This record gives sequence, structure tokens and C-alpha cells, in this order.
Amino acid sequence: MKMTMMQQGLSGLLLLLLLLSSCASGLESVVRKDYRYFANQRTWKKAQSICRSNRYYTDLATIYTQSDTELMNMNEYFAWIGLHRPANFSTSSNWLWSDGWNNFINRWAQDEPGDGESCAFISSYNDRFYGASCEKYFFFICEKDRENNPRYSFSFIPQPKTWSEAQQYCRDQLDDLVTIKHSFNLDSDVRHNGFPVWTGLHKDGQTWKWSRGLSDYRKWASGEPGNNSDNNCVSISSFSKEMATQNCSARFPFVCFRDNLVLVKEKKTWEEALEHCRALQYELVSVQPGTDHSYVMRKVMEANTEKVWAGLRFLAGRWLWVNKASMLYSGLPHCPLERQHCGALSKSDSGSLETIDCLEKLNFLCYSTT
Repeated sequence: MKMTMMQQGLSGLLLLLLLLSSCASGLESVVRKDYRYFANQRTWKKAQSICRSNRYYTDLATIYTQSDTELMNMNEYFAWIGLHRPANFSTSSNWLWSDGWNNFINRWAQDEPGDGESCAFISSYNDRFYGASCEKYFFFICEKDRENNPRYSFSFIPQPKTWSEAQQYCRDQLDDLVTIKHSFNLDSDVRHNGFPVWTGLHKDGQTWKWSRGLSDYRKWASGEPGNNSDNNCVSISSFSKEMATQNCSARFPFVCFRDNLVLVKEKKTWEEALEHCRALQYELVSVQPGTDHSYVMRKVMEANTEKVWAGLRFLAGRWLWVNKASMLYSGLPHCPLERQHCGALSKSDSGSLETIDCLEKLNFLCYSTT
């Protein structure tokens, strides 16, 4: 049964009050992307699991543009040094260097080393020593040809190895795991060209695919992606930001990601969508032309409907965003057809919004305001 004119008027008034109850005001961009770097080294699958189980982040990092890599602060790393406690030593205070030297500057971090930890690594964040199980995997620092080099000469090796594997590598290739006898600063004393960090890009069948989200971004290093069938996961260099294929069982630091957009793949009318978002303490998304529009459209392409509700509504003779953001789109009808008073984003993107019947049932986009 059609609503009477009075019912329509009351409905419009109630909707206006609902819209004006939004706490946001004068917003331009609402899209927010957040990347978090974890220096602990994990396999690709374990890193993905950690990101997905985190209450704040949603998955391994998806990179959409080159500027996203500037949000990824990947400076800290952990590296084995030659300090260890041999198994035949009875107390935790008996630590030796790999070359047999039995003295060192006390650079232990607070409350380190812990019980049962027999090998030491150094953090580039504060140059402090930390204890760990010798079976963990870290990068490592070798000392070069100390007999012929009166001054320190080091080599940072960004390969994941256990302490004993790192020691053997250093002895085979250079000299030994580093012995730190004097003041030491990783930034000035250890030169390196970056290290690999896991991203969400991986091979799914014959296709490279992100762990979550749609992105065509690739910045392959020279010679990548290679033809090694065992290298099905992708890292990014902390320094050059170039990408390389890796064996997924390798253990690297990793970056988790989240944005504040939620695509709800339920079919609801515009008002039902608005109520759904607000029940979650979210808001029906507003979007502005340019970068925001392009990013939001990537979410739209994942929907199960051809159009997706946005928070645009024609009310009291004008188009309004439900969060009272500025209206920057041009070309919206000044006098829309009856019922076509709601805005949606279409997969057949025209660079603007479409105005359609508010009673259509579509997927919709919410965004977090906190």
C-alpha cells in the first residue's frame, strides 16, 4: 500500500532527524589506511595468521599505490650476534662470543636474557642485546677477516637462519659471527641495502593475488618474478621497496594492514543499510572525487551486486552526505525523479555517483569513524 502524503512527510522528517544525528561534520576524506610492521620473523602463512587474528588488523599488507609504501615503516630488524651460552656452562651469567672471547660490554636490554635462552640477537631499534632460543630464525651479522682488518668490518646478511646456521655461514663465507668489543651502532657500523619483508602478494594457481583486496600494484625487482616454482610468496625490500618472489617457508618480518572500510555483502534498502552501519557504530560511506573515489571503487568491485550504496541522500531539496561532508561531485540532478533520491557507486564506474530508487536492495559500504 502506498504511503499517504502525511506519512511521507513524517518519514522524511524522521529521516532528516536521523541524518542530522550524525556526529561528523564538514568531512572531506574519510578513507584511512593503516600499515603495521612486525620485526619478528615468521613464515608467510604464519604471518598471515597473525595479521588475521589481530583484533585491529585484518590481513597481510595489500599495496595499492607507491605512496602506500611510504606508510610502511620497516626500519627495525633483529640479527644474531656471536654471543651465546654454551651448553656445558652451568649458570646464566656465563656467556661467550663465537670466537671464544669471554668479555663484553653489557648491552643487555632490561630483564634480558630470560631463562632458557642461550643465544643473543641485537635489535636495530636500540642496539641492545636480547636472549632467544638458538633455534629461532633471524638475520645475522658476520665479522670480516679480522686478522687483516684492524678496524671493525661487518657484513649484515638478510637471510633467515638459526644461530648455529648463521655461525656456520659466517665461518664458511667470511670469518665468524660478530664479536662486539667496543661501542657499536648498527646504523653507522653495519651497512646494508635493505631486507625482505612479507607482503600479502602470493601465487594462487598461475595468478599473483593479494591475501585480501584487489590491487594491480607490482614493483618487481630486476629479474622478478622468476621462474622458480618453489617461490610462491612475495616480499618487499625495506630499502628499495622493490618486490621479489620467495619460498613461502622462509621466515621474514611482515606488515599487516587494515583500512576503515567494511563492504557488507547483504542486500538492503538504503535506509536499512544506514541503520546496519550505525548499529555497528559505523557510518554509511561518503566519498570524494580523486584518490578516495579510486580506492573505494576497488571495494565496490568485490561486491555481489552491480551497485553499492553510499551515504548520499536527496532531502529538503538538496543532495546530502549522511556525515555532513562537503558535496564535491557535480552533475547530480537538481530535481531527481521520484524515489531516485539515494546515491550508489556502480561497477561500471563513471567517476561519479548514480542516483537510484532508495528501495532497491544492494550491498553497501560502511566506514569506521574512530
